[in-house]
Amino acid sequence: MHLRLVSARLITLLRLVRESGAQDYGRLADLNALNRQLITMIGSAGGLSSNALVAFTGHEKAQISRAVKALEAMGLIERASLRAKLMLRKPGQKLFEAIVEISRERDAGLSAGLTAEERDRFRTMTQALTVRAAQIYARERQLSAEAAEAGEGPSPPPIPSFDDVEDRAAISQLIGPQLTSLASYLRRSAMLAYQREQGLSNFQWMILSQIGEYEPLALAQLIEIMGRDKSQVGRTVAFFEKSGLIERRRVVRKRDIMVSTTKRGAEVYKQMCEIAIRRDEALTGSHSSAERAAYVAMLERLEANARAMIAAQQEEAA
Repeated sequence: MHLRLVSARLITLLRLVRESGAQDYGRLADLNALNRQLITMIGSAGGLSSNALVAFTGHEKAQISRAVKALEAMGLIERASLRAKLMLRKPGQKLFEAIVEISRERDAGLSAGLTAEERDRFRTMTQALTVRAAQIYARERQLSAEAAEAGEGPSPPPIPSFDDVEDRAAISQLIGPQLTSLASYLRRSAMLAYQREQGLSNFQWMILSQIGEYEPLALAQLIEIMGRDKSQVGRTVAFFEKSGLIERRRVVRKRDIMVSTTKRGAEVYKQMCEIAIRRDEALTGSHSSAERAAYVAMLERLEANARAMIAAQQEEAA
């Protein structure tokens, strides 16, 4: 299933991109991925409002507000007033230049083998998909709010504002930030869709989708794929087992614990796949089959390059 869905390919690629860049960015500064993204976008655009950051990153207003306050406390960004654009201070500008230098070097590795024309097509379609993903997310917010009024789900926070969307052309053209924004919108709308239609949290549907896709799946491998704390994955697996959606067994003569769906779990996974296919069609429906195929082909090449970068880092470390 993950090979059929553009959204799944994007999220897999982003995970590899982050993994391949952890070592390089880790030496630069004690900033998380979102903080680096904000510094990059503010520096690239020469200043952005909080609403523009919400629109371009795909994150919640509250999450952006916390990140902005942290960066202000570090003395990296500032604004003349509450509604003014956020600007880089001298230390922030210096950090931005260092981030861009690393990002450009990594971007060259990620896009190795792609022509300038292919890069432009990839950037154009990624931006178009980001706008579409934001529209889908806004619709899911509306549907979830309607369900909440009917007593069928939690009330969602306010829909992000896109008042500064005209500033999009000034945003960095690097691959990483583009993918991060698109994947963020896809994750958030997926979370609402699966919560509304299946009653599953974001983490729960991610766990069940991995088990349904790769079953029988070793529990240790599931933990590695999710990149989360072992106990967190274990609690979710235990919840699904108690709910009758999955079962686990120990392989004979091996210590591996394998997890797979039950008949009921397989049916829930099938319904999840139907939701995922419907969402993917909504995401890419305005593009031709040829455009979609070309985009997926470029995602595959980027993914191969990201894996090669990780392998090279591991070899160097060894």
